[in-house]
Amino acid sequence: MLKALKNIGPGLIVTSAFIGPGTVTLCILSGIEYGYSLLWCIIFSIIATCYLQEISSRIGIISRKGLSEILVDIENNIIRKIAIAFIFLSLFIGNSAYESGNISGTSMGLETFIGVSTISLFNLDLNLNPIIIGIILILIVGNGNYKVFEKFLIFLVSMMSLTFIFLAIISKPNINDLFNGLIPSVNNNNFIYVIGLIGTTVVPYNLFLHSYVSKNKWKRKEDHKKSIFDTVISITIGGIISLSIIITSASMQSLINPIEIKNAVDLGNQLTPILGSFSKYFISIGLFCAGITSSLTAPIATSYALSGIFKYKPKWEDPSFKKVSYLIIIIGVIFSSLSYKPIIIIKFAQFINGMFLPLIAGFLIWSINKKKIMGAYTNSKTYNLFGIFILIISLTFLRKRDLFLG
Repeated sequence: MLKALKNIGPGLIVTSAFIGPGTVTLCILSGIEYGYSLLWCIIFSIIATCYLQEISSRIGIISRKGLSEILVDIENNIIRKIAIAFIFLSLFIGNSAYESGNISGTSMGLETFIGVSTISLFNLDLNLNPIIIGIILILIVGNGNYKVFEKFLIFLVSMMSLTFIFLAIISKPNINDLFNGLIPSVNNNNFIYVIGLIGTTVVPYNLFLHSYVSKNKWKRKEDHKKSIFDTVISITIGGIISLSIIITSASMQSLINPIEIKNAVDLGNQLTPILGSFSKYFISIGLFCAGITSSLTAPIATSYALSGIFKYKPKWEDPSFKKVSYLIIIIGVIFSSLSYKPIIIIKFAQFINGMFLPLIAGFLIWSINKKKIMGAYTNSKTYNLFGIFILIISLTFLRKRDLFLG
């Protein structure tokens, strides 16, 4: 078993990417508004994510190429240019906007421990916490490598898991209501939350990220079996974290004033009667871990994805790789330190991602069935049918995911 656990890595990086401050906040609000009734959304999204991420990982291991490298090799000139435009809009512009939210969420978790400090510069009040976080991120990217990055994220995801699972257990959930929440139920009132919960888990840039980090970790074609284990275990851990957050807030419905809950820290303050004065610290640790992991993976994923377009090496040692990551981090720090929420940019990015996801999912299924790319490692017919089923359902929900911050 211990030997198998050594294969955990790339999948947990994906998990650390989709469990961000936006996901934490959305899970809290869905639990407060609808109790346990939306737990099924997490189950579905985890199944869909496992399917798509397994394909992405297998493509990376077998073809020895990242997803963007395969995209830019498309022979049709028009389709190739459209694909490149979507990658740039979705990943560079989109992830720059998301990074602001990620750093803001990390800063919110940090504020519980060190408070808020501001400085005035050119008649602007700057929050120092995002700047501190940005410096930490740049130091990690600048001085780290893939192995350090992987181990650091594994540690943070472990911390996040223990925190939220502990909160779920201590909240004493109603078991009958919990199991009833696993039965799919959609109506006009909860539809927006259904879209959001699925949309914050199935993330387009993770498909690019996973193909690169998998080929970096595993060098032999036979290793794709290790990747399957890594993907299923890691994504399931992410699902357990999301489920735990919903369960915690749902269990506290009778004790919480929904009007006063706008973020994770607010929930921590309201849980004081149950968890005591340390409640806000538990929530803040989880929020900080969620924020810092997403703040790291968004710029790194962008660097990997754009390497195929701009023809630099998809390796940490390459100066261009680091420069792209630095740029994403700096943009995020600027917006978050000014306490400016680039809602228009974020909604635009979500709209692009909503359009891009079915295209990239379709491209994944097409690529995995090309013998020229995959050789003997193509999909079976049954596996393809399962993918088409997931794609159709995802399209139904994700076409309006521009309402949410992932």
